[in-house]
Amino acid sequence: QLPDKTEVAGLLVDVSQTGLAAGLEFQLFQPEGELSKEFYAELPINVRVTGRYHDFGRFISGLAALPRIVTIHDVKIGNTAGETGAEGAKLSLQAIVKTYRYLDEAAAK
Repeated sequence: QLPDKTEVAGLLVDVSQTGLAAGLEFQLFQPEGELSKEFYAELPINVRVTGRYHDFGRFISGLAALPRIVTIHDVKIGNTAGETGAEGAKLSLQAIVKTYRYLDEAAAK
């Protein structure tokens, strides 16, 4: 399930589209540098979104349903500055989303 380098850009689009489809508003979407492991590379993405609690659930569920491996780490949920609506206050979610890609033999060395 690990994409190669050419598929990573599409995967980044999938992650952002999943958040938008869940009704979230992105405040930050910042891919970091790749971290090479034994046979794969890890691409962390810092995200900060605002939305309602159930929107966060739809986002994480949508990430799990993607055809590639995407994990979410260091999740922090908090209040935003006084925004309220019919369903209650908007919340802020800050996390690191990690995607992975396969390193071919030459890249792994």
